[in-house]
Amino acid sequence: MVNRGRPSRDCLPCRKRKLRCDLQVLVCGQCQRARILCHGYRKIEDMVFHDETNVTEQKVLARRSRAFPAKLAVVTPLPWDTSFREAFFCLYLTRFSQSHASLASLYSRASAAGPLASSVDAISVAFAAFQFNSQKLRSLANKTYLNAIPILSQALCNPEILASDETLQAVLLLDLCEKFANCHQQTTYSPRMIHIKGAMSLIEARGNRNFSNPVACQLASRVAEAMAISCGVATVPVPNSLPNLRGTLDGFVFHANWEFSALVVSVVNLRADIHSGKMNVKGEGATNRARELDRSLAVLQEKLPQSWKPKRVHRIEQDTRLLGHYYDVYPSHSITQTCNAIRMMRLEMSSILMECNQLDPENGASNTIGLMSRQICETIPQFVLAEARPENGLPFSPLQRLQCCTMLPPLYLAAQLSADDHMRGWISQTMEYMAEWGGLKTARDIADMLKTKSDVDYWTVCTMTGSYAMNA
Repeated sequence: MVNRGRPSRDCLPCRKRKLRCDLQVLVCGQCQRARILCHGYRKIEDMVFHDETNVTEQKVLARRSRAFPAKLAVVTPLPWDTSFREAFFCLYLTRFSQSHASLASLYSRASAAGPLASSVDAISVAFAAFQFNSQKLRSLANKTYLNAIPILSQALCNPEILASDETLQAVLLLDLCEKFANCHQQTTYSPRMIHIKGAMSLIEARGNRNFSNPVACQLASRVAEAMAISCGVATVPVPNSLPNLRGTLDGFVFHANWEFSALVVSVVNLRADIHSGKMNVKGEGATNRARELDRSLAVLQEKLPQSWKPKRVHRIEQDTRLLGHYYDVYPSHSITQTCNAIRMMRLEMSSILMECNQLDPENGASNTIGLMSRQICETIPQFVLAEARPENGLPFSPLQRLQCCTMLPPLYLAAQLSADDHMRGWISQTMEYMAEWGGLKTARDIADMLKTKSDVDYWTVCTMTGSYAMNA
């Protein structure tokens, strides 16, 4: 028998924290002050002597094994391409993104030597390189990407393969590869848009096949949304073929994101007109378009489905990880991302109105900036607090890291436009917290940009953080 020491009637949290428990019946004072669950007291059967022979034998054997290590069984690791592919499907496709819902079914019936299989290999490595911010993996991703290009080019020579859903999905994945390849860079980046333009050409070549089944419609709508985002980052107007495609898809696609993406097209075109000098940012034309777009975005906010509404969680005690005494928990990350994207568009329209110096007497644009910025901040704690959701943890889980990456651009824009010094300080502090517990170096880079009052465009920040690629 082994002496386990004098039994203690202290509650489990006090024993773990090596505190003297006051043995209150319902909850001890120490747990009450720390606001943690008091587990009660040790059971009578736990306070009697135990036969520890087996445990002691195991400890002795463990010491011997360390002194004289036996030959360990060799476990053959999975090939790197299989590991990266499984991570891409399990984490990105299954748990994070809703943009490529048809990929799994298309991949399951695609040829192993075809363009879709090679594109999946390329995007799997590109996603791993983004996750781990590894230069070695980025080099490997570039090689697999270059290997996929000739396979796709050869497939495009076959009219039947060219018009297939698998080929269009392969082109979309290569476009995603290109976007992931440019993450973690602080330099201004102008996308080549080769693949998304190629996808638009495939859409035109497919004709009515784009609307022949739900998968085809989903792919066509994804091309339309990706084209608008690509043009937004490049600060160029959308091609004339995009409104035509959207007009046809309007009869097949019905969801709030689709209505919002139509307004994104208008925002992108306004940005492009101002950037090219076609329209003066301080002119009446830009003011009127910005004000009309802000009204449309405000109406869309009011029309969002009731099921999208967040649950507000209040905190009595002060917590520096909250901007105030509450935060909002949304039904899903994708809903949070869409709601924040709407807020970002409204912030950008309000910034144009502010620059025009044509505010109404109530300072409507200034009030909108304050409201949208605060609402963005209220969405963040649900992804950083370990207790906010069952899937959260400290340090951050891989899913948490992805979710926090997509929250960085709205936080950056809110801090860039807000006149509230307390809010700006809280945003920088939150980014530092993400960097510390999530290993997100980009979060610290953006926090440094805010300290230097950088005028980097938030679309560039979307590229840096991967939000440009991870439009869920």
